[in-house]
Amino acid sequence: MKNIIQFLPEKVIQQIAAGEVIQRPSSVLRELLENAIDANAKTIDIFIKDSGKTLIQLIDDGIGMSIDDAKMSIQKHATSKIKKTDDLFRIKTKGFRGEALSSIALISQLEIQTKKREDVVGIHLFVEEGKVKKQIPINMLQGTRISVKNIFYKIPVRRQFLKSSRIEFQHIIYEFHKIVLAHRNITYRFYHNDKIIFYFKKTSLRERIQEIFKNEKKNLVPILIKKNRIFVEGFVSVPDVSMKKGDQFLLVNQRCVTHLLLHKKIIHAYDGFLKNFKTTSYFIFIFIDSSLVNWNIHPTKKEVKLEEEETIGIMIQQEIKNVLFSQYKVKNKELKNYDIFLSCKSLKKDYLLNNLYKKLYDKEKIVQLENFYHKLNESVTFKNNFQLTNELHYLVSHHEKKREIKTFQINRKYIIFVLNDEYMVLVDQHRAHQNILFEFFDRKKNLISQQFLFPIKVKLLKKESLSLKNIKTDLISFGFHLYICKKYVYLYSVPEQIQQNMLIEVIQNIITYNFIKGKKNNKKKLLQIISKSASIKYGTKLYPEKMKCIIKDLFSCQNPNYTYSGDPIFFVLNKNFF
Repeated sequence: MKNIIQFLPEKVIQQIAAGEVIQRPSSVLRELLENAIDANAKTIDIFIKDSGKTLIQLIDDGIGMSIDDAKMSIQKHATSKIKKTDDLFRIKTKGFRGEALSSIALISQLEIQTKKREDVVGIHLFVEEGKVKKQIPINMLQGTRISVKNIFYKIPVRRQFLKSSRIEFQHIIYEFHKIVLAHRNITYRFYHNDKIIFYFKKTSLRERIQEIFKNEKKNLVPILIKKNRIFVEGFVSVPDVSMKKGDQFLLVNQRCVTHLLLHKKIIHAYDGFLKNFKTTSYFIFIFIDSSLVNWNIHPTKKEVKLEEEETIGIMIQQEIKNVLFSQYKVKNKELKNYDIFLSCKSLKKDYLLNNLYKKLYDKEKIVQLENFYHKLNESVTFKNNFQLTNELHYLVSHHEKKREIKTFQINRKYIIFVLNDEYMVLVDQHRAHQNILFEFFDRKKNLISQQFLFPIKVKLLKKESLSLKNIKTDLISFGFHLYICKKYVYLYSVPEQIQQNMLIEVIQNIITYNFIKGKKNNKKKLLQIISKSASIKYGTKLYPEKMKCIIKDLFSCQNPNYTYSGDPIFFVLNKNFF
């Protein structure tokens, strides 16, 4: 009986191996660009035709190759990058396996023109099926010109499974962008079908991102980490709910990689900040000692193994959280528009309510109500007496579910609600919420806190540190868990009633007030600061459900009439007001 298992022919083996490295035209461009960078090129010209199916040509002014080196370069595992086994664990070049040109030569018609500076003439090689078919001496400047023609021309099945020209060109552009992001000290000119598409000069990372992505990446903030043998720099996006999809680039020692663990750490730094992690953009460069990196785990070197990758991921995640929080602190007004500190559930809820609001109330009615605001000082009569308050409290708390409270907002400052077509009450939203919080913190004990994944670090002046120590016990009783150490306070959790987009203002107002040790008024003053700082501000748009919650909570307070400072909270409009 004839044996079934046989050795594959050498030609088939070579084509299988070549297919692991060269999967599509973009793979060719990546390998050629990496070789040019390893050759210390300062200028690189790229010519593409028919999305790389017909021609991929790269011209560089690198060190070039001698005649013998050029012939050796197309041989399997022929490389100048490593000499011995130990070199595999200290890779500092883009290439090292000696597979690129060998694989390209097997699946295309390859031409190599190259010359070293000290050589009199260069060499022009014509290569097919991995073998030199013709060679001629040429006169040229130092550098290398490589032309890859008719990719997969001898493997029609592989060529047939290439995608459309548009998709293949997108892959080419993506590989090109990864290289120009990482190596910004090189001048690049990129031509497609004889038209120049890109022209990049030497520039900074921020400018390069701006060049590639135009006006899409305005909301970027820098990150920087220096620790032992690890250096991390780059930019991350400030959450922007208008973005549909972000751009995510992770580079290790200037090579763009896919690293699932690090990617998860990065995007989960936005937990509670964003509804959809796909809108996150990041451009993060990790520079690490080459002995801590293993590149030899993927045929195309797209994946990498790092020592202490969990630690590196946590460092990056914490730095992103700190940067986002600091950015909010600096650009409070700008970031309010993004509602970045709302939870995912809140974002979904607000989105639905916003649509509901638009359906229920037409523009003419809103304009009409806003016009009332200008008449309020003259026309409002109010009767904030005990009997009326009790009556409103009863009506609000016992209102039939089928007959919902009708609410409107005027000038993003007042809430108007109508009960039983009898009372029209105008409520100051800031004062109402301030009063609700004041009584809540004053009456509640053992408050539930919301914990942070990483503590929030705030720098203190000497007098601020002393003031904070004087009220530390009271803060803990209100649900603030903190640790004061020299010039810093580390905040681990805050009461869940405080929205995170209000947190900076709350902390700043607490630490800037001079609390005196042993003073009896400390707790009351602290309550006032917290309730005022954490309350809903004028100018905040409220949706119907939120307005109804405020109304119900207000009339459940012991004193819904006035704030602690004596300012009236609500007014009852005269029936003849209209």
